[in-house]
Amino acid sequence: MRKIILIIAALALLTTSTVMAAGLKDAPAPFNGTKKIHIALIRQMVEGEFMQMYRAGAQRQADLMGIKLTVFGKNMDNQAQANFIYQAINMGVDGIIIDHGLTETMVKPAKDALAKGIPVVAFDVDLKNPEIPQIAQDDHMLGRLSLEAMIKDFDGKANVGYVYVPGILPLDKRDESFTKIKKEYPGIKELARTGTLESPFSVKNADQVKAILRSKPEINAYFAPYDELAKGVILALQESNMTKKIRVYSADISTQDIQLMVREGSPWAATAATNPAAIGAVSVRAICKKIAGEQLPADILIPPMLFTQEMIREAGVKNMKQLRAKFPQFNHVERAMAPWIPVDKKGLF
Repeated sequence: MRKIILIIAALALLTTSTVMAAGLKDAPAPFNGTKKIHIALIRQMVEGEFMQMYRAGAQRQADLMGIKLTVFGKNMDNQAQANFIYQAINMGVDGIIIDHGLTETMVKPAKDALAKGIPVVAFDVDLKNPEIPQIAQDDHMLGRLSLEAMIKDFDGKANVGYVYVPGILPLDKRDESFTKIKKEYPGIKELARTGTLESPFSVKNADQVKAILRSKPEINAYFAPYDELAKGVILALQESNMTKKIRVYSADISTQDIQLMVREGSPWAATAATNPAAIGAVSVRAICKKIAGEQLPADILIPPMLFTQEMIREAGVKNMKQLRAKFPQFNHVERAMAPWIPVDKKGLF
């Protein structure tokens, strides 16, 4: 068995080396074999399955292109994230992907990278710079799809608990959708608001939600538009014996989320999601196009899908692999494409 594994590893290494020696077919410089491309992925958030799948998708796309991908990240340490950009600049990378972060701490480091001639793209952080394409889930639609499922389930009338942390761009956009929904549907009433990104997310948010459940017993729905926050709500409901009383609506999806949704008596009613691995791949393709001098739109939006508990149960889905098999439209995102950029042949990214 060990011999077989070594042979497979050697073949994989040979394949990557061959790509680098020959370059990508019909690719512009420097992807035509003139040099080895080195990209830095600078991350603010590393906790949670979404973030792990995003990184896996980015790595898979880099591997397909024979690119060296160096990943920097320290969970929710904004100053460390800024410092990582300067480390990447000093390493002489060819391009930088900035994954999440705070606008106020990332604008200057990103600008300094551009000044050194290093292209930058950003995922889920607004860097206030027209030279930096912004990659994002369609967060307004993510929020709206999840809330529309709530509206349907409650016939437009629900007493809602809300988990929200301001200052995080995707959550701010989902909050804008919630604000609009409350105006459009006066029967959707927000009764309480909590939220923290203190680690571990689920445990810390569960503690806050449990306090709300004691003070606001009339709540019958919860909107937690990030799955790690939703897990906190689920945990609070389980510990408070209230899983039959309140339904939960969220954004994002993972194997753990699916398992929680399909469990008997689960309060997790629906989630709107994109494929995080596909977004990671899009991020790598986008920075490669920038390095090659090709045009990109200022905003690259990733369209979401709504998954209800009923849909997932009826499809017999228990993990992300099965989800991708049963819902193939979820797999591939045709953004930042080019004829010379290879994509995953399995259609997963």
